[in-house]
Amino acid sequence: MEALSEYLNYFTYAPLPIFVFALLKCWKNIGARWFLTLLISIECIDIYSYQYSIEWTTHYYVWSAFMCTLFFVPSFFRRKIALNIYRKTNSKYFLDASKLDFSQQEAALLLLFFTSMCANLISYIEILMYKNYIIDVIYFKLYILDKLQLIIHTLVCLAALSFAIKPNKGQDYETASDS
Repeated sequence: MEALSEYLNYFTYAPLPIFVFALLKCWKNIGARWFLTLLISIECIDIYSYQYSIEWTTHYYVWSAFMCTLFFVPSFFRRKIALNIYRKTNSKYFLDASKLDFSQQEAALLLLFFTSMCANLISYIEILMYKNYIIDVIYFKLYILDKLQLIIHTLVCLAALSFAIKPNKGQDYETASDS
């Protein structure tokens, strides 16, 4: 179990290089580029804050859940963010980015982030119940959370790689002519 925890500590940083690789690989696809750029921004905040929040012990799980909710921002507020940047820069790229639709990869990532958020909240509640002598064993935190987070991180990396492999999967997703 300790080896898994140690491995998970290193794997926490895996999505960022994979997001960057996927971004470089599908640079011509405006939708994938915009979404991955936003994800990279949130991931940088997550990695930077991790070194501080890990010291919070109990409340770390609330912070982790909050960071998962930040990953919803690129999907829910994509158009508003792009329009605000377009108004300030007049760059056609941001105007095109504001017209993009939701993709299958985004749906997969949102489901994974939602699952991670729920798992962290369950752990937080379980730890609070343990500290208040309501339960005797923090079963979910001890036996499930680390394994679940490892699976989620792996699936997040695979979903990001799917942008690099097939950014136009499903409908004619977010392609714009280069003319």
